[in-house]
Amino acid sequence: MRRPAAPVKPRLAKMATFPAPVGGWIKNVNLATPDARRPDGSRVNGAFLLENWFPTATGVRMRAGSSLFATIGDGTRDVVSMFAYANGNNQKLFGATSNAIYDATAGGTVTSAAVGSQTSGDWSFVQFSNTGGTFLRGVNGADTSQVFDGTAWATTPALTGVSSSALTHVWSHQRRLFFIQGGTLDAWYLAADAIGGALMKLPLGGVFKRGGSLLFGASWSLETGAGLSAQCVFVSTEGEAAVYQGTDPSTASTWSLVGVYRIGKPRGPKAKIDAGGDIVIATDVGFVPLSQAVQRDYAALSPAAISYSIETAWNEAVADRSASNWHCEVWPTKQMVLVALPTPSGQTPTMFVANARTGAWAPYTGWTSTCLQLFGTRMFFGSTAGKIVEAEVGGADQGISYTASCVPLFDPLKSPAALKTSLLMRATVRAPVEVVPQLSLQADFVVNMPTVPDAALVSAGDVWGVGIWGVAKWGVAQILKVFQRWQSVGGSGYAIAPGVQITSGNISAPDLELVQVDVTYDQGDIVT
Repeated sequence: MRRPAAPVKPRLAKMATFPAPVGGWIKNVNLATPDARRPDGSRVNGAFLLENWFPTATGVRMRAGSSLFATIGDGTRDVVSMFAYANGNNQKLFGATSNAIYDATAGGTVTSAAVGSQTSGDWSFVQFSNTGGTFLRGVNGADTSQVFDGTAWATTPALTGVSSSALTHVWSHQRRLFFIQGGTLDAWYLAADAIGGALMKLPLGGVFKRGGSLLFGASWSLETGAGLSAQCVFVSTEGEAAVYQGTDPSTASTWSLVGVYRIGKPRGPKAKIDAGGDIVIATDVGFVPLSQAVQRDYAALSPAAISYSIETAWNEAVADRSASNWHCEVWPTKQMVLVALPTPSGQTPTMFVANARTGAWAPYTGWTSTCLQLFGTRMFFGSTAGKIVEAEVGGADQGISYTASCVPLFDPLKSPAALKTSLLMRATVRAPVEVVPQLSLQADFVVNMPTVPDAALVSAGDVWGVGIWGVAKWGVAQILKVFQRWQSVGGSGYAIAPGVQITSGNISAPDLELVQVDVTYDQGDIVT
């Protein structure tokens, strides 16, 4: 007698979970090593692609849009620089084109220049206070230096000793204003607490071994062992930083050279941020803290750079986007660092952004920026055709929809030689109302995203531009809920990752955070 055949057990699908890449965009690890590690050995949940998402401590947040705030001039000249004045309730936002300065505080169309008949818009301004008031003092290397006293613009008090039109950069240190003479290794400085008057020369040609010219200066707090000490830093175009200690450069007893350090060639005079007492400079080897440059050899600076996790992308940007100056800014209320990159012809407008607390990076695309300026708690970027644009507001980029795309690091799921065939996927999303992302399978280290989806459709309510007038409660805080929905997603590969796409094109900003993506798949046998 035959025994009955044993019942065939159904083949069970395997499941994998890809947590949200809170470690940000990773561009410095082996593609076949998804278990990326920080220098301290801690694990990083990183992303192969993270466009228009901002990494937080709990997930990745879809960025908000941008809105046109002001148009300055006749609309034919780009915004070259922006600067702000803040003295109590008297707060002003200014933008400069190549031929004029405009007061853009109120927004809208601004055709009347505050300062006209200029030949350059590449201004460097510093706010400085003394017993006479609080002032902005600015230079641009081509025109007479300008002063704003909170009410009016003037060229007085004048600067003497050197033509003020030769000065390209200004900063304050120990109650003094310091200036750089463009194209030289000479700095100039005023008497203590002076906003104008006779400039005194500080020649630095014998200090910089690699030559070049001075690019910018700054005040820097250095730990000396007995507490923080303010240092004056002079940075050259060739990537050397000369650090001085003291208060009065005219007296050897109160002014001395601490050292000269290589930091990499800076990407521009405004390609830096203040981080506490430190200075972080965007250079050709990375986003380098000055505190690291004084401790490490130049050849070992790249791993110490804040941008180390995106090293490859940073190097590509240096190679492709260095025809114009970069601009960096810190946005404290958003815990965000922004690096505005030039947009060469044929390139995608891009900013590098980083979480100031976690150090995780991501690229923002679609924002054509020429400069940045924090004004109060709001961030603005200058753009082409005289546009001043507010960042991270609304759900569209000046009325145009945009897409956020995320692909975590590829994972062979402990079986690199076995083929995985995707069955189902679901994204876990936190949002006030349900938004269903478009999911796809990305395989074998090649990103091939499908056509971007339409703007996300949400149920009627108070968000994303679908509220009903007289019914919806605008401005009321929304409670974030968790949404999960399985989708059938095909595709196969040996190392896989889910692709997530969401498009926003609505009035209100997308209050949306991606937490994780679950994938079910069949695993094929290894053929020998």
